[in-house]
Amino acid sequence: MIDSTKIKGWVVGRFKEFAVLQRGKDLTDNDVIPGKYPVVKSNGIQIYHDSCFVNPPGVVTGRSGTIGNVFYINEPFWAHNTTLYVKNFKDSHPLFIYYLIQRMDFRRYYAGTTVPTLNRNDIHRLTVEVPSQKSEQKAIAGILSKVDEAIEVIESSIKATERLKKSLMQNLLTGKIKPDGTWRSEEEFYLDEKFGKVPRGWQVKPVGDKSLCNINPNYKFVKGESYDFIPMDALNDGFQGVGYLDSKIVDSGGYTRFRKGDILFAKITPCTENGKVALINNMNTEIGFASTEFIVFSPKETVDSQFYFYLLTSDRVHNLSVSLMEGTTGRQRVPWKVFKNRITAPIPMDLAEQRAIAERLKSIEQSNEIRKSKIQSLNNLKKSLMQNLLTGKVRVDVEKINKLLEKV
Repeated sequence: MIDSTKIKGWVVGRFKEFAVLQRGKDLTDNDVIPGKYPVVKSNGIQIYHDSCFVNPPGVVTGRSGTIGNVFYINEPFWAHNTTLYVKNFKDSHPLFIYYLIQRMDFRRYYAGTTVPTLNRNDIHRLTVEVPSQKSEQKAIAGILSKVDEAIEVIESSIKATERLKKSLMQNLLTGKIKPDGTWRSEEEFYLDEKFGKVPRGWQVKPVGDKSLCNINPNYKFVKGESYDFIPMDALNDGFQGVGYLDSKIVDSGGYTRFRKGDILFAKITPCTENGKVALINNMNTEIGFASTEFIVFSPKETVDSQFYFYLLTSDRVHNLSVSLMEGTTGRQRVPWKVFKNRITAPIPMDLAEQRAIAERLKSIEQSNEIRKSKIQSLNNLKKSLMQNLLTGKVRVDVEKINKLLEKV
């Protein structure tokens, strides 16, 4: 040990006095024999092998390529050579060591390097302060793991809801299910020669038909004025909307233009494949400008904007747009005209039905937004707990921590 600590019941020492790290073993793709044992790489578990060399419990962190991820493994596993794993926990509680490593900042060890690499000796030399009693280590780890478990439960719920939304989109946007959740009977369909069964009151049209929208509208603007601006990076992947709004003084019409209620659809690879599509709900200026790599769809008054967004992001329309990209590899784009003459879909002509479909899907998204907000609150709580519990600033009070968890 180095020096005595000011915290009663805690000790100070080098990390290696509490746990010893070891570099993992190489395993090439050609050497992998499919089996039941997870192979833990610096970015997690993607493959399983027929043998292992580390018994649980296991704590693994990235050594090369991806640095900073820490994994706790409760089954026999293979630690890949892109990782460091705890070979010896000494007399420390494994789950406590897992959280202790999570809290470490490894950036100082690979700043400026092309491929981030972490040396186990750098961690071994770090000075750490830990409870001398394994029981207190266990109590701290138990509290933090409760937060992680709560996060995992909510994340699983989000994934289940996303699967439900995907299924509902497929059935709602083909009219198999009505907005109230009931299935249409056979008598409520007619046969379209190209599309098959279509609900009565719906029409099969190109999704970019002029009766539904204007594509790349030429809105008027004043040169030299400042307008909202959306670069490609501002759109989140996975159809998750606009991440931020920039502003820009516009002196020419060399950008795409949009208004509130319009939809931006990325037309260039890999942004198209990644789902950079967004309905513009909030703006600071009446007209906005965006990257020329967007196609702008402006729904007509007879079309609900939210419904139209779901139509453009449906699996069928999105996958077709990707398949119809043109150009050289790496610079392929979706021609806007394919929405006029190649990509068709059945569309309810009744505005009220469009809105009902959109509201049903939107309600699912909103429920997940609430769950994501809870995860953010739990992550903030975990960060605070790690800062206080792992430094001894706050001693373990299980009852108090449980009350905090109940409020989230």
